[in-house]
Formats: sequence, C-alpha cells, structure tokens
Amino acid sequence: MTTQSFVESSTTLQLPDCADQQEMNKLLYSIEKALNPGQHVVTLVANGGTGKTQTILKFISENSSRFSNIWFFDASSNDTLTANFKELGQVASIGENVKDVRDFLARMTENWLCIFDNADDKNVFLKDYVPICNHGSVIVTSRLSETLQMASPDCHIDLMDLTKESAVELLLRQAHKQNSNENQNLAFKIVEALGCHALAVSTAGAYIGATATCTLENYLTHFNKKKKKILNYRMRSLDSYERTVYSAFHLSFEKLSHRTQLLMQICAYLNSTAIPLEIFTQAATFTGNDTSASDLDPPIKAINFTKEFLSLFEDEDLWEDSVVEMCQLSLASYNAVKKCLDFHAVIQACAQETVECQEHVSQTAVLLLARATPLGNTNKEYQFRRQLLIHASHVWQANSLLMVYTKICLAKVFQDSGLWINTEKLEEEVLPLCKQALGDHHPDTLRAMANLAATYRKLGKLEAAEKLEEEVLPLRKQVLGDHHPDTLMAMANLASTYWKLGKLEAAEKLEEEVLLLRKQVLGAHHPDTLSAMGNLASTYWALGKLEAAEKLDSEVLPLRKQALGDHHPDTLNAMASLAATYWALGKLEAAEKLEEEVLPLCKQALGDHHPDTLNAMANLAATYRKLGKLEAAEKLEEEVLPLRKQVLGDHHPDTLISMANLAATYWALGKLEAAEKLDSEVLPLCKQALGDNHPHTLSAMANLAATYHALGKLEAAEKLEEEVLPLCKQALGDNHPHTLSAMANLAATYHALGKLEAAEKLEEEVLPLRKQALGDHHPDTLNAMANLASTYWKLGKLEAAEKLEEEVL
Repeated sequence: MTTQSFVESSTTLQLPDCADQQEMNKLLYSIEKALNPGQHVVTLVANGGTGKTQTILKFISENSSRFSNIWFFDASSNDTLTANFKELGQVASIGENVKDVRDFLARMTENWLCIFDNADDKNVFLKDYVPICNHGSVIVTSRLSETLQMASPDCHIDLMDLTKESAVELLLRQAHKQNSNENQNLAFKIVEALGCHALAVSTAGAYIGATATCTLENYLTHFNKKKKKILNYRMRSLDSYERTVYSAFHLSFEKLSHRTQLLMQICAYLNSTAIPLEIFTQAATFTGNDTSASDLDPPIKAINFTKEFLSLFEDEDLWEDSVVEMCQLSLASYNAVKKCLDFHAVIQACAQETVECQEHVSQTAVLLLARATPLGNTNKEYQFRRQLLIHASHVWQANSLLMVYTKICLAKVFQDSGLWINTEKLEEEVLPLCKQALGDHHPDTLRAMANLAATYRKLGKLEAAEKLEEEVLPLRKQVLGDHHPDTLMAMANLASTYWKLGKLEAAEKLEEEVLLLRKQVLGAHHPDTLSAMGNLASTYWALGKLEAAEKLDSEVLPLRKQALGDHHPDTLNAMASLAATYWALGKLEAAEKLEEEVLPLCKQALGDHHPDTLNAMANLAATYRKLGKLEAAEKLEEEVLPLRKQVLGDHHPDTLISMANLAATYWALGKLEAAEKLDSEVLPLCKQALGDNHPHTLSAMANLAATYHALGKLEAAEKLEEEVLPLCKQALGDNHPHTLSAMANLAATYHALGKLEAAEKLEEEVLPLRKQALGDHHPDTLNAMANLASTYWKLGKLEAAEKLEEEVL
C-alpha cells in the first residue's frame, strides 16, 4: 500500500519504456478520460505479464498532480488488503480496521485515487474495500474477466498484447541489439512466436543479452530446447516486477480445478487458436475402437489417461464450466458464436511445462482429435473436418501419431483440404500395417488400398493408382460380392483412373455399369449414385458426347444442392462440371455465370490454395479466353500456375494443363515467344508423365503446332499436326471435337503453305462433322465455315465462298 506520502511525484520510479509510445499514450489517455469528476471505477483486465501494474505506475508518474492523494493497495488477497488498510489507518490515525479506513476515504471530498492492484482472487470482494461515495477515483487491475462488472460505464479497458512493431523494438532494446533491418527481421520471427506477450518478449531480450551462446538467429531453437529454463528466467532489471513468465502464468493456473487444468494441458498440444469445444464433446460420445488388430504396440497408458480424463466430464455442462474458469482468469478466450477456445502462444507453452508426462498428454490430444473426426460425407461432417485441419497439421508436425485409426482420421482431414502429400504419407503407413495384421483380403486392407490408390490418382501417380485399383476390384468382388457398395466404389475409382489415363472407352464402360448398379442397389438419389452420374457425365464430355454430358450434369446439380447444400464440395464440383459442358457446347455466357459463382464459393469453403479452388480459377480463365477477355484470363492463369506448382508439384498433370492454358492465352494475346517457350516445356513433360497418346499430350502437341503456325514456322507446324491427327483419331475417334480441331488446324496450315486442295479436302470433312457434333451456330462450326469459305476464295470458287460467308454472317 502506498499513500501520497510514499508516492510523491518527485519519487524516482524505474518504469518500463513503452516500445510504442503512441500506443502507450492511447492507453494512458483512456485511463485519464475514464477518471472524470465524480467517482469512477476503471478496470484493467489481462493475463499475467502483460504490463497492467507498469501501465498504472506510468499513469501515476504523469498524472500525480491531478490527485490530492494516491493510495496503492495490494489486492491479491484479503490478508494483503487488510494489512494495507491497517497501515493506512495507522498513518492517518483513523483506526486500524477496514471499515474505519473506508469511511475515512468516503469523507474525504478531495480528488483522491485508490489503486487495487492484482485483484486476481475470486474470494476477495472488493466492494468491501471500495469507499461508498460519489467522488474519488478507483483503478482495479486483475486477471479475472468478471472484474469488468465493477467498472463504471465505458470505464473497462482490455490491455492487449504489444503490437508487432512495439514488441520488436522492446526485444532489441532489452537484448542491447542495434535496430537494423536485419535485426528487425530476426526479432519479428521471435515476437511472432511469442505472440507479442510483453513479459515474454522482455524476458527473451534479456535472456539473449545475458547469454553468450544465444543470439537473435538461434533464440527460438534455444527456446524449444530449454523452454522451462527460459520461461523461468528472472530478469535483473531495476523495476519491482519479480515474476518470471512461468510464475506469472502459474499464479492463475493453480487456481483452476483439477479437470480444467487437465483440459488446458491437453489443449496445449493442439494448435493454440480456434480449438472447437466439440472436439471434446464428440470424443466423449465416441463408441468405436481406438485400437484394432493392425496396432502392434498401442499406447495403453495414453488410452487409459484419455478414459480417466473424459470421466471427469460426465455431465456435459462441465465442459462449459471449465471454459468459464479459464476465461475468468484470462488464461483463454472463447468465441461463443464459433464455440472455439483460443490460447496465447506463451500461455500454451507454460501449460505444457506443467505436464509431468508430456508423452501421455500429447498422445491423448491426438486420440481425442481422432475420436472427434467424423468420417462421413455430410456437409456438417465436412465443415467440422475443415475446422480440425489446423490441429491435425499441428500434431502431424509434432509427429505424435499413434494408431491406424488416428492415421485414417487425420488422412481424411488432410484429404478434404487437398493436402494429398500428407494424406499419401499416412495411407502408405496404414496399408502395410493392415496387410501384416489382417492379411491381403481383409475388408480393412482393401479399404486402405483403395484410399491410397485414390490419393495416388489425385497426385497424378496414375500408373500406381491403376495398379492398386486393378488389384482391389477383383478382391472386393470375391470377398464382398459384385453388388456390394464397396465393390461399386472400386469400379468407380478404377474408372476415374482410366479417365485420367485417357482410357476413355474403358472408363465409359465401367461407369455405365456402376451407374446402373448404384441406382438398383442404393436408389436414384443416393450420394454415390449422383457421383456415378457426375463421373459418367465427365467421361461423356471427354468423349465429345456433349448433349449426353449436359443432360446428366443438369440432373446432378439440383440433386446435389438438395442433398448437401450449396457450399458442399460435391455441389461445387457439380456446378463446375456443368459449366465445363456449357463451355464445350459454346454456351460461354452460361459457363461464365456458373464459374463466377463457383470460384468465390470454393475459396470460402475450401481455401484459396485447395486444388479444387485452383481448378475453378483455371476453368474461369479458360472461359474468359474463349470470350476474348484475354487480360482477365492471363491474370488468373498467372496466379494459378505458381500455386499448382507449389501445391501439386511441377510435373502434376494439372500443373501441365495450367502451363498449356497460359501458353494458349499468351498465343491469343500475340505474346508468341512466351507461348512457344511454355508450349515447348509442356510437351516433353506430358509425354513423360502421361505417355505419347494421352489426350493432354495430343493437346500439347496441337498447341505447340498452333504457336509454330502463328510464328510463321509452317513446316514445323505441319510436321506436328500430321502426327497429331492420326493419334487423335486413334485415341478419341473420328468425330471427337479434339479430332475435328486437329483436322481444322492441319487444314489451316495447308492453306498457309499454299496446299489449297489438301486444305479444302480436310475442311469439307470438318464442317459437316462440326455441325453434327456441335450444332450450326457453335463458334467452332462458324470458324469451320469461315475457313472453308476462305479456301474457296483462294481456289477461285467464288459462288461457294460467297454462299458460305452469307451463312456465317
């Protein structure tokens, strides 16, 4: 306790410099503004080590002349408050009990200030100490969120963490390092890891300054290796603050109930932000098995610890009670709308240091996460798995994965987010464990094979996917029967791989079989039946059967919306598929409209870097190109290409498609050298990744030939186009749109080379086929008419040319 006689304005106080004076001035102004005439109670609430007491001392040093008297009370307990009040009573000769002093303060009509510091004990009722009157000012500092109930209107102040700029400056000053650009960049990484917690940043600087082997470059490595030592490091500063980062935390932690302490310790092994309370409530209702015969060495102690922990929360309301406990002591914050907990990174690090057996608790966090992970495909289940991604990634980096079931659950979370490399690694761990424990023909082994094959397909490892799926299908037929849903899934998966490999007739045959059987076994509106319809539509599209594709796509989309909602990934895929069919049919405005709906929905539902979002960007760019919106197409494609390289790798088929698309846009913009460079890179990569006869490889050859043509390299164009045309006929059939494009391109090159009869022959074949496949008014049909008319003109067949041109117009 301090009175004016102990805290004079001339007293020398060792106050902390504020790294951001502007922020400090704002805070001090808030306190000053709150303490208007008439009694006002100002509350400052934050967790330990954020500078509450130091802020008040700074305020006193700059505003002491405003007050007739200033009294500083230690409000950490009833004992300290009673002792402080007794001391004041003795100094003022007014009696020694609390009531005497409180009444004395109430009688003093001057503008006095009472500061109740560290009011962190729920059992201390400050109303028993605060004078009852309409004058004087009171400031309360506390970690308890409920303290704000004492504040006068508009007089509660949340003391936030330092800004990053402030924290960097404080760290460098405490470390006695120059404020150079290089040091600022190094310090920025440190303060970001420490969450800009004032005491932690100050301690980090002091530790760096005092430890010869610790530098700005290696502090975080030191921190991870010697966390407990650094959290308990006591700065040798001249101010009166004696607590370490850990002791400031532990003062609050020890006030939690046992079950809440355990909950906080487990949360310390998840990501520090956005921890859904549903992880714990769902895990508590889990009825499956954590272990299976595939687990050769299950963590029995962690499983038992998990059971003991969950038994403490038999009443579901106790979860919320624990959340309230942590928030009341400013150890956590809670988003009541999203029902998620957030912890400061430093508080989370301190919580880990309270754990006796870190291995068991970290494993429990993973077990709970797996138990909470739904494996179904409803929109609700999908959205919850998306919430779990940051926590799955966190435990993945910590390498705490345990059993087959946890690996399967986390693989599902990664799969939803398009993190297929992570998914692949987990599934490659699961498969041999299943084979060893269960045998090659067990349904769980076959499921593991199917999952891994699907991931291989998404990663562009098509031969590996095909090999696994051709093993799975006969085994499922043998074990489960021809009509079992898992057998039908195996057929559908193999068909998808055939599609990716360009084996379109094989894909079509399987998909038509699957669709018929799924309608029969599951019903016309079952999600798996809708998937079969969507897959078959994509195959029809690839085969150039566009009306059949449009019919199926138009059926699937409303059913997807009805069953799954507008934002489910399967609904977005259905929209994208229909848009692609519109595009191929020349209904470009309809395609653009759908694709401009799909892209923001993908970003919202999946994130900016999800492969399906990148597909949506690529599709929209292709439509912009067809519509002549070349700058918009170029902008999107130049975004997509580096993202696909980053997410999928340089040689993934989708990356190669992006390169080809961007080259096509460069071609349309007249940037022919840039187009040639990309096209020349794409073609050998397609041959290597997909084979010489794959439709994507043929497209790459055709694109490079078109670029050669535009550059005037007509012989090179002719050579490539004469290779492409028979390959397209062989792979896709005579009437496929790509085959017709190959014929049209070769005809155009013949025309440019003066080989007019050869050009005429091809163009007279192309035109009726395009009318038949695409209709009289499709842009490609009109181009075919215009090209043939031009050839007729050159050949002197003026009436035929004029007739065609009139039709085109």
